[in-house]
Amino acid sequence: MNEYKSYLISTGVKETWPKNKKSHLIFSSIAPLKKHPNKGFLYKGYDINKYHWDNKELLLKEFKYLENFYENLLKTLADFLNSIHKQNYSKNFWRILIGPWLGYTIFMFFDRWKNISSSVKKFKIDNVICLNINKNKILPYENADFFRRLTQNDMWNQYIYQSIYPEFLEKNKIKYLDLDDSILEEKLDTNYLTQKKGIRPQYKMNFFKKIIFNLPSFIGKKNYKYLIYRSYMGALNELKLSLKLNQFPILEINKDKYKSNKKKDDSLRRSLDTIFEAKNKFENFFVKSLKDHCPKVFIENFSDLVSFSNNSNLPEKPKVIFTANALWSDSFFMFHAARLKENKTKLIYGQHGGTYGIAQYSWLEEHEKKIADKYLTWGWSGTKTEKNVRRFYVLLKNNKYNWNKKKENLLVTMKHRRNYFQSPETSAAELFSDYIYYCTVFLNNISNSIKDKTILRFALKNAKLSQVDFYSQLENKFKFDNSKSFESACNSSRLIVNTTNSTTFCETLANNIPSILILNKKNHPLRENVKKYINLLEKNNIIFYESEKASKFVNKIWNNDVKNWWHNDNTQHAVREFQKNFANSSEDIVKQIINEIWQT
Repeated sequence: MNEYKSYLISTGVKETWPKNKKSHLIFSSIAPLKKHPNKGFLYKGYDINKYHWDNKELLLKEFKYLENFYENLLKTLADFLNSIHKQNYSKNFWRILIGPWLGYTIFMFFDRWKNISSSVKKFKIDNVICLNINKNKILPYENADFFRRLTQNDMWNQYIYQSIYPEFLEKNKIKYLDLDDSILEEKLDTNYLTQKKGIRPQYKMNFFKKIIFNLPSFIGKKNYKYLIYRSYMGALNELKLSLKLNQFPILEINKDKYKSNKKKDDSLRRSLDTIFEAKNKFENFFVKSLKDHCPKVFIENFSDLVSFSNNSNLPEKPKVIFTANALWSDSFFMFHAARLKENKTKLIYGQHGGTYGIAQYSWLEEHEKKIADKYLTWGWSGTKTEKNVRRFYVLLKNNKYNWNKKKENLLVTMKHRRNYFQSPETSAAELFSDYIYYCTVFLNNISNSIKDKTILRFALKNAKLSQVDFYSQLENKFKFDNSKSFESACNSSRLIVNTTNSTTFCETLANNIPSILILNKKNHPLRENVKKYINLLEKNNIIFYESEKASKFVNKIWNNDVKNWWHNDNTQHAVREFQKNFANSSEDIVKQIINEIWQT
């Protein structure tokens, strides 16, 4: 009988999969699977648990609950951290410093919690295999460590899942195996989403530009009146902006020399267990998990942040901070910015994503609006109570697109994150299997002549088809190429096929580049005030909610009518209406930013 037992599987860590291939596997989600099981699957049988957020009404309700839980816990955690560090920082200070980590962690833990609770309800589970994981090894040092190294790592997710198992499974069903620390460390370093260290992608430079941007590293910046960092405007625009403000740009920040290796304080961390009065089992579980996951710079290594802020070559008393994406993963800069804000420096924050103002719910957008003194959108307005939200322009450089010798069909894909992580917003809670199926249907139905000219472009520089092709139907059928810049890729293409409502879609429309967008309507709920603009795009064949309709349209216009369709008066009207509200471009973005800085 033992050979037919069912095993609950939550990650791709193969040590937790049974050795007996006659076992029946219960996958708590599709996350453990790099590809959909096919006829070559080695186990006797399997079931895949249905995605718990298929119901978007339930998703919105639970997101709102999680946001409320976050706000309550943030206040309590802020009080705790103020106490242990003998500070009196405001809630907004701690929102800037710990908010991104805390918010993402709550949403991710809840997703894993729901995966297990629903699996246990739906399936008969005989056993689950766990590993004796050294919890000190999975403790992040700072936000960057958490976001870039751990969130998509199988071993980190395995630790979370097996922490949840005892909440739903009897002890006799949970089996533990030993795991050597050396193997653990090796597996923790395995993460295909980890970015290589070095200069940021938007700042790739020729030799001349490198000289210009490296010179400021020798110049003192402590007396700068403005702190401009990661503006999302491109290297040359950032250089122009800085020079017009009589200073040099701050391209990169050296923080490594301020990092220390302090011992984890288990006694202090255990006191986190009692700081919050939980209202349900999940909240109780999450609060009890804080001691094992709270980054060290928030507790033991807090003095590293203080030392960096006091001694690094950054402005000490600037009037204004302007950034578009520097306050998510760099705990050191986040601390410095939060500290400056406590001393009356104003923060201007710029939108840096395509779903902002469009998705029915976006926790990222809400977070950024709350921390900013002035929040600059790409064209949309805030609510009547959001006095700090201003209609502005796309913070991307203008691309020059011409129609000569356009041969390629460029299909832009999104990142594949096997474990739910990609921003807590309604449009991001889409199963990758659903998403890639939509893409596959489109690609399989375009004509052979267009297939030969189709280039697949992945958001990740070093991505491989095997890492994103969940249904294994695209391998060896299409070419993918990330060697060009996005601007160059567009300038080689007759048409851009966007497959997610993201920055690239807004960028192509802002620059009036012939583009379509394919979306699963069910998985991308919109705000009510947005629908009239999206409906106008749909009416003019720019947005498609059915992949086959999109492929038929592309087949129809490809040879002779792409230019005629795009420059049709009705099409251009739809584009202009979207541009004004969600992809508003400026001929002189530097001038516009300076005006906002001087008026702050």
